Amino acid sequence: MKTALTALLPFLTCITPSIATLKAKDIHQKNKRFGLKAASLESLDLVGNATFVQNIDHSDISQGTFEQRYWWDGSYYKKGGPVFVFNPGEQSADDMIGYLANDTIPGRYAQEFNGAVIIIEHRYWGKSIPFDELTAETLQYLNLPNAMKDMTNFALTAELEFCENGDCNANDVPWVLVGGSYSGALAAWTSQMEPGVFHAYHASSAVVEAVHDFWTYFSPIEQALPTNCSNNVKTVVQHVDYVFNRGNDDDIEELKTKFNLQDLNAMDFAETLANPISEWQSDQAVVLQFCDYFETYGGRSKTTINNGTGVGLVAALDAYAAWINATAGCGEGGSRCNTWDPEIEWNTLKDHDDYRPWQWMLCNEPFGWHQVGPPTSDGQNIVSSQLRPEQYSRRCPLVFPETNGFVAGSMTGWTEERLNAWTKGWDAPYKRVFFVDGEFDPWRSATLSSNYRPGGPCNSTDAPTYVVKGGVHTPEMFIDEEDPDTWPVVEAAIKQMGSWLDEWEKPGAV
Repeated sequence: MKTALTALLPFLTCITPSIATLKAKDIHQKNKRFGLKAASLESLDLVGNATFVQNIDHSDISQGTFEQRYWWDGSYYKKGGPVFVFNPGEQSADDMIGYLANDTIPGRYAQEFNGAVIIIEHRYWGKSIPFDELTAETLQYLNLPNAMKDMTNFALTAELEFCENGDCNANDVPWVLVGGSYSGALAAWTSQMEPGVFHAYHASSAVVEAVHDFWTYFSPIEQALPTNCSNNVKTVVQHVDYVFNRGNDDDIEELKTKFNLQDLNAMDFAETLANPISEWQSDQAVVLQFCDYFETYGGRSKTTINNGTGVGLVAALDAYAAWINATAGCGEGGSRCNTWDPEIEWNTLKDHDDYRPWQWMLCNEPFGWHQVGPPTSDGQNIVSSQLRPEQYSRRCPLVFPETNGFVAGSMTGWTEERLNAWTKGWDAPYKRVFFVDGEFDPWRSATLSSNYRPGGPCNSTDAPTYVVKGGVHTPEMFIDEEDPDTWPVVEAAIKQMGSWLDEWEKPGAV
């Protein structure tokens, strides 16, 4: 498990550029905690690709159209078979073509049910972008209603190349919408807001509840960490919160200087300290190396102190500071991690990357999901209570300043509560939606499996919900038949999907 810290430096420090060129997307790349894993195909021989002429605004078709990319594999398709559509969500679909393969959920469904599988790129990502510049005005059409309508419009009207007789649309054969993470929520929301087009849905790690103060993001991580590690982190965080809440200016300066972050304010300081923990979703191994570092720093022997209580405040603080100094890439005094620097170029209109449109949806719907510490520190939190939602929500007007009278929704009074009232979030009566979550997925706290959901985690016959033991984010999307935890869930999904497909009736059939 243990890796020399120096071996990690090329990876961990390359993500922070010089402050002179720091842009919003650079900050995002340091702190990206979302999205599906990429999947490539070794062979593209059986894969087709095309574009679909999609409405820019489904509520006003006079706004024109744009080209929305999609890929398909019809090698398993037999006449009358179902069509499985996978939307990879908030990223370019170029790196997602592997989800056509039968070692993923969408591809395996196609194989099992003699169906076709399609990957469709989400509007405003990859090359499915309607405008050259992404301003608060041109981004108005990137919203949840349009994203859902994209899926149903495609299902009803696309002319599919693998379909010889043109009878493969959602009125002709059953269609199933598959997604993970945000796109898992998109699938679930579509079942409620645009019902009657897709027959069934598979929603992995579906974050159906928008949350502004998302401090519970870190709860599953805390539960997953070895006890020694969580105790070490809690000890340091409790000390940090005590110093910032009750210490004087000299105490605070001394603490920040120990981490070589003396130029940062409290929120940036707390965010920088949270970053090693935040790696959990994408790379648990790095977090466990961070955990080991507490126990081995300064020449200590891990075996002699592995007693479940941790190493104590002095040793834990020394190790934490050494890790941050070596890996954070913040520069002298922390200047490269200063997100409050007035010189940061937030409004990057021509950056057609994953960051800008996703930031828009967080600000506009708004989804929120601000990954922060709890409102007050109780000694059990692994992220400082100095890190609060304002650290992220304040960026909305910076990234998207007013353009011709247009601003992001959160700047006009739209809230996460209002969005949840519309989608019904945790409480929607989902039907024919197969939900899967990971036991230790930090995003679990916004899914139907959330322990913070009033009434507890939700499970029903119409919307069965499975939690993969030890699983993290979208744990079943890549299929491993030898995995004793994920494979039974995949088998249950295939069985349930088969039952739902058997129930499908062609519209208008007597």
